Parts: sequence; C-alpha cells; structure tokens
Amino acid sequence: MPRPSKHVSPDTLGGRIRAAREQLQLSLAEVAGNQYSPSLISQIERNRIEPSVDSLRYLAERLHLPLEDLQYLAQQNKETEDQGSQPDQLFEETRARAALHLQKKEIAAAIQLLEHLYLPEIPPRQRWRLAALRGQCFFEQRKFLRAQQDFIYALSICPPEPKFLPQEQRQDLMLLHLHLAGTCRELQQPEDALEHYQTALHIMDRSTPSGYVAEAHWGMALLASSQAFRLPRTASERHQSKEASLQTALKHAEQARSLYCAINDQLSAAAVTHQIAQLEYALGQHEHAQAHLQEILHTWLYTLKQPPASTREGQRRQKEEASVVSGAACLLADIALEEKRFDEARKYANLALEAGQRSYKRRRADAYTIRGRILEAIDPHMPEVEEAFRNATRELADTQRISARISAHVRLARHYLKIGKIQESEHELEQARLLSDLVSHSGDDITTDELSSA
Repeated sequence: MPRPSKHVSPDTLGGRIRAAREQLQLSLAEVAGNQYSPSLISQIERNRIEPSVDSLRYLAERLHLPLEDLQYLAQQNKETEDQGSQPDQLFEETRARAALHLQKKEIAAAIQLLEHLYLPEIPPRQRWRLAALRGQCFFEQRKFLRAQQDFIYALSICPPEPKFLPQEQRQDLMLLHLHLAGTCRELQQPEDALEHYQTALHIMDRSTPSGYVAEAHWGMALLASSQAFRLPRTASERHQSKEASLQTALKHAEQARSLYCAINDQLSAAAVTHQIAQLEYALGQHEHAQAHLQEILHTWLYTLKQPPASTREGQRRQKEEASVVSGAACLLADIALEEKRFDEARKYANLALEAGQRSYKRRRADAYTIRGRILEAIDPHMPEVEEAFRNATRELADTQRISARISAHVRLARHYLKIGKIQESEHELEQARLLSDLVSHSGDDITTDELSSA
C-alpha cells in the first residue's frame, strides 16, 4: 500500500507543482520522463531541494504552468529559508486574529496587531497579505493615504498570476484591488481607480460574495458620475461625453442596487438609490429622481427618532441610516434650490444637517454646503453664507477625504470671489492646490477665471 503524501501547502513551489501534477493525473515517473528521476521530482514537491533554472523551465512546460509563477514561488521559498528564525505560523496567527477583529468592525484592535510589523522580515507569501490587511484597516478608518501606501506595497510583492492562487488568497487579492480602487477614487486618481475596479471584477468568480461585486459596480458608478462633469473642450463634446458617462454610471449603479437587494442589504441598496436619483436628475428624469428620494425618506426617516445605540455595531448602523437620510434630504434641497423654492430648500437643508449630526463628517459638510448655497442665492452678503461654507471646511479638516476637502475650499473661494473678497478667494484656492499636491504631481491648476465661470 503506497505511503500517503506528506501535506504541502498549495501556496509553496512544491505544493503548486504537486497540485498541477495531480490535476493532470500524472505519476512522478511520468513527470520526470527521461530527463529527471521520480525521486528528484518528489523532493521538489516536498520543498526539500531548490530546483535549478532548467528544472523550473522543464516543470513549467511539462505541467502547463506559467514559468514566472514558479520563479516567484521559488524566490519565496528561498526568502522563507533565509528568514527561518521567524516561523510562518506566528504571522499566520497574527493575520487571522487581525482579520477577525476587522470582520467584527474592531478596527483599532486589528491595527494594534498589525501597525508595528516590520514587513521586510516577514516571509513573502504572508507579507503581502498582512500589508493588504493593514491597508484595509486604514481604509475602514478612512485614512486613505496610509491605506494606499500599504496597498501599493502589497501589490508590488503579491503573486503575478491570481488564477493559480488558493481560493482564500485569491479573494484577498481581489479585495486588495477593490479597496485600492476605492482609495484611489477618494484621492482623486480616477484612472488608477478604474483600472483596479476592473481588475477586481476580473478576479471575481461564482464564489465571490455578491456584496463585493456590488461594491465594485457602485465604485465604477461613482467614477463614471464624476467623469460626466469633467468638461471637454467643445459644447458638442461636452453634451455627448456627459450623457454617455451618466448612462454608464446609471447602469453600474442599478447593477449594484440589484445585487444589494438580492442579498437583502436594504441599507446599502438605499445608499445606491440616492446615487441613482442624482444620475436621474442629471439626465433630466426629475420625477423619477424625486420619487426615489422621497421613498428613501419615507423608509428611513423614523431612524432619527431612535435612542442612541449602546453597542459599537448598533452605533455604526445608526450612522449609516442617518447618512442615507442626510444624503437624500441634501439632494432634495439642491433640487428645490435649482427651482428657486427657497423655503422648501431650507427645510430639506435643515433635515440634512439634523441627520448629518448623527452621521459622518462628510454628510455634515454636504449639509453645510447646501445651506450656504441656499442662503447665497437669497442674499450673498449675509454673514451666515460664509459661516456655512466655512463650517464645511472645518468638518473635513482632519479627514483624508481629499476630494471633498478640495471641493469645500473651492466652494468657499467661489463665494469670496462673488462678494469681491479676492485675497480670501486666492487663499482658499491655495488650500485646494496644496491638497491636490498631496495626491498628484500633475493636473490642471484652478484659476479665478474658471471659478467665475463655474
């Protein structure tokens, strides 16, 4: 009776070779052929010896594996041997504990485990996963610059071909691209964000939870929506480009909402519905947009009357519920402002701020901004206008919502320009430029002329 094979991790060189041989239903002798001995192939599979360059090339051709993948795994094995004083199990346990904290939304506890790791000392096959996990923790805290650093480092050392990874690691790689995409979007790097969303979708398969697929489509909808308002040179190009981008955004948003509804995530579905309403209004479908927004308020307004939750998870959900209400009210205020129904606009702006006080800083900033715009439309010289716009910049000042912070400073600069305060306007523009420089080494400068024509 043949002796059972010793277990070898499938994310090592030997494990990959053994898995490929067994999938092809080949014996050791059949793989060895006339060029090598079965004993040598067996030792390579058990990671007992380091194969030569010629051996790797032979095994790649014989087992139909990418040579670059085998070379990568061989390098991992070598580095792991060099770092043998720090056992794999220790880092695997750390990663598992941190992942559990993250799953429970105990972000601070997860970061405490990961923050002081010295990544170059960690075996390669765990190094990229730990870096990605730490980046995900910073992403959840909305510390996007820190998150991006870890994500990019993880991506630089992760396996080159995802389809040969074990399923768990394949999902980790998908999440790495998905959250790096969201980080790039927040940091005003739309081209990079789109590339990573597309890569994440490419890695996804039937085993991927629908929530992640929905998150990718939602992110791509946000990107396309932003693209719609980046104006091309001519009026004709502007109309065609805006219409196409809005339709693309609407398609992705509706796909995301369908997926969230399918898994009964009604809160996320409501958040996407808010975005769909924005797109519908921009496309001239005003009745549909307002109907969607009123539906959100009808469904979720009651949550503002609930007492504060006592658990961390309950508090997080209440913030999300208030965010949905605040966002819908803010857009209804914007619509009423555009139609010069100022009393109605102020009513919705007040509701947006009330809900925003129970939600996130971004929602409060949006509420202050719409309040400022309404008051500015009534009388731009009222001191309450400047106060509202200034409050928006203050709410965002200690966040890494770079895009939102830039918009808030530009909005305040636009107001100062309107009332003749040129020096103050230039100061706010400079703040916006400094923020832009944090995330980009190039890009068009914002000018006073562009502000006055906006």
